[in-house]
Amino acid sequence: MAVLRLLAVYFGAAGGTLLLARRFVSPIRWVAAALLLLGPFLLMGRALCTAGVYAPLDIAYNDYPLAAQRGAMGIGANRNPTLSDVVYQEIPFRKAAREALQNGRLPLWNRFLLAGEPLLATQQPQVFHPTTWAGLLLPLSSAWTFEMAYRTFLALLCAYLFLREVGCGEGPSLLGATGWAFSDYLVFYAGYPLSTAAAPFPLLLLGLRRLARDADRRAMGLTVAALLANVTGGHPETLLHVVAGAGVFFLFDLARADRARRLRALGLAAGAGVLTLGLSAVLLLPFWEAAQKTMEYTFRKNYFAVHTVRSEPLAKAIERSSKNLVPYAFGEFGKGKSNSEYIEPAAYAGSLLLPLVILGLGSRRREKWPLVVTGLVGIASWSKLPGVADGLAKLPFFDIGLNERMVFLGAFAFAALAAFGVDRLEREPRSTGPRLAFAAVATILLLAILNRRLLGRPETTGMNDAELRSHFLVAALPLAIGAFLAWFAARRRSGSFTVALLLVLLLGQRRLEAGPVYATFRADAFYPQVPLFDRIPRGQPWRVTAVGNAFVPNISAMYELEDVRGYEAMTFLPLFETFPLWCVSQPVWFNRVDDPTSPFLSFLNVRYVYFAPGHDSPAGWKIVAEDGSGRIAENPAVLPRAFVPRRYVREPQPGRQVERLAAIRDFAESGVVEGPTAPRIRNGEARVAVAAYAAQRLELEIVAREGALIASA
Repeated sequence: MAVLRLLAVYFGAAGGTLLLARRFVSPIRWVAAALLLLGPFLLMGRALCTAGVYAPLDIAYNDYPLAAQRGAMGIGANRNPTLSDVVYQEIPFRKAAREALQNGRLPLWNRFLLAGEPLLATQQPQVFHPTTWAGLLLPLSSAWTFEMAYRTFLALLCAYLFLREVGCGEGPSLLGATGWAFSDYLVFYAGYPLSTAAAPFPLLLLGLRRLARDADRRAMGLTVAALLANVTGGHPETLLHVVAGAGVFFLFDLARADRARRLRALGLAAGAGVLTLGLSAVLLLPFWEAAQKTMEYTFRKNYFAVHTVRSEPLAKAIERSSKNLVPYAFGEFGKGKSNSEYIEPAAYAGSLLLPLVILGLGSRRREKWPLVVTGLVGIASWSKLPGVADGLAKLPFFDIGLNERMVFLGAFAFAALAAFGVDRLEREPRSTGPRLAFAAVATILLLAILNRRLLGRPETTGMNDAELRSHFLVAALPLAIGAFLAWFAARRRSGSFTVALLLVLLLGQRRLEAGPVYATFRADAFYPQVPLFDRIPRGQPWRVTAVGNAFVPNISAMYELEDVRGYEAMTFLPLFETFPLWCVSQPVWFNRVDDPTSPFLSFLNVRYVYFAPGHDSPAGWKIVAEDGSGRIAENPAVLPRAFVPRRYVREPQPGRQVERLAAIRDFAESGVVEGPTAPRIRNGEARVAVAAYAAQRLELEIVAREGALIASA
């Protein structure tokens, strides 16, 4: 039944999208539509057909309490540790958003991490994306797999529509769409909002192309739809890169239009932007408001943008760029053996595309030029090429962006230029077949040279020579077969048949190369019940934490526990400034608690603390529950969510406020508030109690005989 529900939601959502595309964008033959619908099954077929979970769940079992269930759930060694954010951040974010929506609340606030954080404003939960709402029809484990499949389908569809728009045949368009949807970039980021934001990029190109050509409202509507798909994807940085790349294409298209149409197209494009901003203001304005108050924005604006050198020396930039041709140059992609400096994917989308790209570059299509320009900029950004990387970093907003992620422009350029090349082969097999065969052989020789340079360098690649040769075989064999097919096409003049075989060959290669990146796990391994946590009452104003690396945030959301730890891309700066008082801030990860007796943790309302096996709880603490997965202990010094401190000090300087807080051993006795410096002030006589507590609401009952300060964390 679970399988049927999952397939029904996927085919319903994807089929509905196809019908909309046929109605409002361009016709799609049923054969092509069927192939697009089934495309995600290349990587996610097992998960879709078993209602499994297409996610790196094995990572969540690295630490307790889930480590205690590793054997029972059939979890083996980690397959790809670099995807930890998927299980520690992205899925828990989705849980927090669903919990709010399913209980009739606007998903504005995430109470499950960092003592409460914005939810809508962070964007990553993708609250307004259609797949989030469609996923409510499924359990979260199946909903996640549905989202992964739909993102891939959307990338396939958008690329196919664009390539058909520029005149490619059906087969070449399917091949180009395959290259885009199964590029290393989109495969690696399948579980991240980057893929959701980047996948519709070709649809935006299509909308802008029609604006430049037709300058009508229909084209404007299509552009708005594409922009909204990008905005609701949940990654503002990728949105910036998508709009910048699409802008280059638009300028090329405008150059071909007459002056009157050019002016009208510019006006409609501006109107599309304004309309999109208006429709998405409910999402963008909270983000902008919250972002300016975060540690990450402050760091990027005041240090990263000013003091960081964004380029590498030329020799190192050239070495980095080799990953666009040999994706395993710095580690085995998808198996966790990668050099930490090169974790993120480059523009690679299959070696079979490379000779087709060469053929596409020789075409007379004007559309190749914006692809060349944006593709080179994307690859140069990822390679941190001097001049390009530094120049981009001087532009507004790009100065605080991780612009190497613009490499998706290179991935799309590879896919689209390859489609142009195979389109030439289909139309002119006799003349282009020999050229393609020659290009394929030349590519094999180039890859052989690059691969030979990697032999005997396990410190760089993390692989032995046998593993390197195996990877080379996966890259070279399809090229050899492709060379034969090109020769066959030239002799028999069977371009369409050859294109079909090349598509099958590309699908096989990408399955071998990209298949290991994500694993599929059975549904009951999706954050299983932890009996220990059943002893912690829900729906009450008490928070929890864990000691060391146990119960890694933000998994607390999966169990609806309010953890004071956490990590995301937007950390409230005043809270971050208190971290030295109660935790250890781990760069690009969570704030680890080593000492649960910190007075500030008591102030933060931490009543329950989880200890993994082998960690003792402090003397005098009550043991609430204990089993093989660890223990829960109760903090005897915990303060209520709201209380009346007996005294407090006013301090106007933020730095001095933290210093004063560090000196406090009992926050029930003393507190610090913002205001003009003054001696310690006796608080007014009052008492406070929690009258009602809900997910986004705290009602207090206050009885005060005089003016009093109420403290709350």
